[in-house]
Amino acid sequence: MKSLHKNGITLLLVVVLLSAIFSISLGIFNVVFGELRLSGEIADSFTAFYAADQGIEKILYRDRVQREVCTTGGANCYTEGPTDIQSVGCYTLRMSKVGGNTEIVIAGQYRCGANPQRVVKRGFQVNY
Repeated sequence: MKSLHKNGITLLLVVVLLSAIFSISLGIFNVVFGELRLSGEIADSFTAFYAADQGIEKILYRDRVQREVCTTGGANCYTEGPTDIQSVGCYTLRMSKVGGNTEIVIAGQYRCGANPQRVVKRGFQVNY
């Protein structure tokens, strides 16, 4: 009768030990999976940042050198986008000229037109 009692305790210890190992493994998997997902989004973030940078350089050149954008002034006097670029990204911009102050707001985006949960956006705001 005593050997049957010892076998029950051994089974209980094995179940508790396996539960603890499973919990630790699940926690490690959660951390690793989050880090892998984050590292994938860094590349996407760089592409969105590059799209916004390309758009801001283009609009600043057109406004400050060529002087062909928003000549009449006003709030939201010029909008553009989404404008595709070569790196699988796009950008949208809004420009306002009020009282001698110019404001440009631009958002670069990776995977334009894709599932909204998978889209990465980065942006700039320039005032001068």
